[in-house]
Amino acid sequence: MNGLLFKAALIATVPSAGLRPLLYRNVLGFQVPSSSSIGFLTLMAVPSAKIGEAVSIGPLNIFKGPIAITIGSHTRIGRKNRFYASWKIVDPRFAERNYTPRLHIGEKALILNEHFFDIYGSVSIGDGSWIAGYGSQFWTHGLSVTDRDIVIGVENYLGSAVRFAPGTSIGDRNIVALGSVVLSKIEASDSLISGFPAKAIRSIAEDRAAGKYRFSFEDW
Repeated sequence: MNGLLFKAALIATVPSAGLRPLLYRNVLGFQVPSSSSIGFLTLMAVPSAKIGEAVSIGPLNIFKGPIAITIGSHTRIGRKNRFYASWKIVDPRFAERNYTPRLHIGEKALILNEHFFDIYGSVSIGDGSWIAGYGSQFWTHGLSVTDRDIVIGVENYLGSAVRFAPGTSIGDRNIVALGSVVLSKIEASDSLISGFPAKAIRSIAEDRAAGKYRFSFEDW
């Protein structure tokens, strides 16, 4: 682990944007195409990463721990996000806890700035979903937690400072209001989700059809 961290830290400080993906490929064995970019001082101290075409990862992000990472094509990640799991969980004494540290981010997704992802289980973010704004948290472990995984469907928009507890999920094409706290599996789609605990408040299907909730990379 220390050797991996040392190599990743050295690569993160390389000033050439074009050289960093090459080093991640050749030194750490990551799948990073030349069309993708990894920002200055972004640390990727993980055992494996598979990154699609034209992915943009900004500066000062931290990917650290025994996490298997998959990022789909044309996805963008802003700055100062943290994706973290402790390396201690690979110790045999933790085997009965069934940690499964995996991060999957779909295609054309967006994660903006200073969000925190606790990845002791699986975190899956669907195609076209946005973790917008600032300061959201996603937790996959805690006291006596066994249902860890977080699943966010496709084309969702999450406002600032939302919280996802372990074992939670939402459907597709939802708007999650800022400050919402998701404590359960919410199967709704095409809905406004809000509150503490969060729940589907109303349908937004007609609003979406009318073009009210439009978000694209052109707006970012």
